[in-house]
Amino acid sequence: MSVIADAAAASATPSLLVEHRPWWRSRVTLTAAIVGVMLVCYFALKAEYPWPASLTWNSLPTYLNDFQTWLVDQRNAESPSFVIRAFNGFAEFLDSLVEWFTSFLGWMTWVGVSVAGVLVSLRFGGVRASIWALAAFVMFAASGLWAESMQTLALMLAAVGLSLLVGIPLGVYAGLSTRFERAVTPVLDAMQIIPAFAYLMPVVILFSVGPGAAVITTMIYAIPPAIRITALGIRGVPANTVEAALAMGSTPAQTLAKVRLPLARRMLLLSVNQTILFALSMVVIAGLIGGKGLGDVVTSGLNSYPALALLAGLVIVVMAMALDRVTESVAERTNPARRHLTDERRRRLRLASVATGIAVIAVVAVSRLLGVGADYSRTTARDWLLARIQSVLDYVQNPDTALFRVTSWIGDHIVQYGLVPFRNFLVETPWPVTLLGITLISLAVSGRRSAITTFVMLAVIGVIGEWASAMDTASQVLVATVLTVVIGLGLGVWAAESRTFSRILRPINDVLQTLPQLVYLIPLIYLMPVSVVPGVIAGVLYAFPVVARLVENGVRNVEANTVEAAESFGATRSQVLRKVKVPLAQDAIMLGVNQGIIMVLAVVVIGGLVGSPGLGYEVAQGLARSDFGLGVLASVAILALGIALDRVTRGARRAQLEEGP
Repeated sequence: MSVIADAAAASATPSLLVEHRPWWRSRVTLTAAIVGVMLVCYFALKAEYPWPASLTWNSLPTYLNDFQTWLVDQRNAESPSFVIRAFNGFAEFLDSLVEWFTSFLGWMTWVGVSVAGVLVSLRFGGVRASIWALAAFVMFAASGLWAESMQTLALMLAAVGLSLLVGIPLGVYAGLSTRFERAVTPVLDAMQIIPAFAYLMPVVILFSVGPGAAVITTMIYAIPPAIRITALGIRGVPANTVEAALAMGSTPAQTLAKVRLPLARRMLLLSVNQTILFALSMVVIAGLIGGKGLGDVVTSGLNSYPALALLAGLVIVVMAMALDRVTESVAERTNPARRHLTDERRRRLRLASVATGIAVIAVVAVSRLLGVGADYSRTTARDWLLARIQSVLDYVQNPDTALFRVTSWIGDHIVQYGLVPFRNFLVETPWPVTLLGITLISLAVSGRRSAITTFVMLAVIGVIGEWASAMDTASQVLVATVLTVVIGLGLGVWAAESRTFSRILRPINDVLQTLPQLVYLIPLIYLMPVSVVPGVIAGVLYAFPVVARLVENGVRNVEANTVEAAESFGATRSQVLRKVKVPLAQDAIMLGVNQGIIMVLAVVVIGGLVGSPGLGYEVAQGLARSDFGLGVLASVAILALGIALDRVTRGARRAQLEEGP
């Protein structure tokens, strides 16, 4: 995820051509004026104009439930239609693929898998990568969750393999064709804007519950980074190199195979890296719909055995960090721009690869001859780890401790001064005022197209009968976003001004972005006992690292000559920061707000699993009660709300392009 954030920040580097407007026409002033008018209407007319029943499609849930019944009947029919057979066949193929990977890892034995992982990491990633791989396998064994870890790894192999099989060719095509890139970008935006929680219900209906549905859910989330980063790598190949190859008589296909792809190798491997991380972040969510392994341990233990759920979450984090470090090291070590191989060096590396393969085969063969089992079943530290985790949970939920008093005070103030006022404002303001006001804010901030899209999305939410729930969810998202932006902006500016703090902040950001979304909620349920607060705080923790990265890159990438000119006129460091760097980094800051609000939404709706009200709770209830109508309508509302919030915060650059000079 950090690679995407850095790439986005690079594309958002401010230019010196900053749009100058009178203060009374600035986006901040216009937005404040619109909000002011909405507040006047709220205090004058609140609770008098909810979304009218005459504009609601009340029979839609019944139609959806009827469709669910029909679909289940068709799936179980003796002679299902071609479409149903196709869905069933694809689901069975995915189930079989995951089962095959699981069986293969078991066939290798736990010793063979461990040695293979460490040796392959050592050969292609170096010593540090092999140490990370070894640490991951030790964690799998010590936690007593070896079998579940292998099931998760098998699910990852299937999901990541298929995601790359789809994503890399499409990314190559997008890198070669600007027209195709423009066509596919809205689809990729939608896939990344939609919280994973929103498409669980449709996936379950189409593919039933099981590993296949988990793979599909993971692929939807993991394919976009594969396409985007691959396209970025293909476009990043120097034009003069391509022209030289074409001038020497190479065909476009030869140029692609022998010039573009080799020079884009590092970005291709980084696309693998990011696809793995995005897929791992979905492992826990996939556990809700039949994905076995660590995700299932987390979701099933969320309310019944939180210590075990946290332990499984820690194992996922170690797995994610190990895979991240290994793939990143492989990308760096094989970068042709930094590494020029002689024939002798190339021959030695090939011999090393052969030796690695022979060693792995030998270890697996010996392990099987000695009867080594598929799963590690010897002495583990599971009981000790669970006891330590439970003692921490007992401490943080003890009302007599200072920590509990601090966290409960924070939670109470977030509810009293943030969530309640925002919810009342959005829910009780007359719906025409809210609809028009948010649309006008989108117009002021992001232009006409975004305003039209925002209006349509909000109207859809009202028509399907989810207005009040969506506004409740929006209030949680806005409170979390305010906290995210305040923290991310402060830390990002500090990191941009201090290399030392930037180095300190980076590993913290890496860990927070590696944690699966649902894992944040487990300790927060104890720290913040009010049901709605854990989802909000989890959203802040998940989103502020991206905001901080984007702000840091934006502020740091301000043109040096502009800063020098300001300093030559006697501006202090503080004045340069406030009046030069931050204004010129407004594109990166707006991009940070945009990315932050989308990431916050993705986590806030998951709070429905622990009782947070709003759309996420309705999706959770739909899954629990198999109520297709309720779950799908809430999912559609989450999708519409995500698109609306995305368009409102698209930022000044796109608005300027749409409105013209």
